[in-house]
Amino acid sequence: MKTIGITAGIKNNEVIVDRSVVDTVVKLGFLPLVFAPVSFVSLKTVPVPGVNFDALILSDGPDITPIFYNEEPLPELRETDPHRDQFELNLIKNTHDSNLPILGIGRGMQMLNVAFNGTLFQDIYAQNSGAGVQHIQPNDLSLESHHVNVTDESELAKAVGTHPYVNSHHHQAIKTIANNFNIVATAPDGIIEAIESTDQTMLGIQWRPDKLLNDPKQEKIFTNFFEKLN
Repeated sequence: MKTIGITAGIKNNEVIVDRSVVDTVVKLGFLPLVFAPVSFVSLKTVPVPGVNFDALILSDGPDITPIFYNEEPLPELRETDPHRDQFELNLIKNTHDSNLPILGIGRGMQMLNVAFNGTLFQDIYAQNSGAGVQHIQPNDLSLESHHVNVTDESELAKAVGTHPYVNSHHHQAIKTIANNFNIVATAPDGIIEAIESTDQTMLGIQWRPDKLLNDPKQEKIFTNFFEKLN
């Protein structure tokens, strides 16, 4: 059985991972392996597990610490976890160097972008005057909020088509795209909603397809991704 690594966070000294991601992995016939950042003394000594899994999912979570993309924090920045950030950066590097697939969801897409020298809007409404879509929807994430425009020739389009409706719950977003990635989906206001690597199996999605599995197209994102496993 193939094993899928899933990143988790720490809150109130408890490991936190969204059950819908774990359930999706199990539903599709894989074994989930949850990675939580363990306690350590400094960011320079962050331990990271060796590669003993078949693919990695970077899960959703809090804001990413701006120091990792060379910016000072703005007042609009919310809760961050720099230890988790550094742990995931190390994990991404190990996984990438082992040529294993990586799927970033929500914050996970932003983390993937930062890992390869991209930058973020710390708050899209404070830093991007063109943001004109409600990216923090008031209702449940099992409901769609707005549509996205997907590049026709992309791998993502093979799953969801070119104009799917998605959910949305974020105030950070990609500002500068990372090296060796293409933008493959945007919101109507131009905010980046998905990226694909040009040289390896890496996909980042800003929305939460694991919350929309009643839509076969959203589930197909996972099935198409896992088909890339060796």
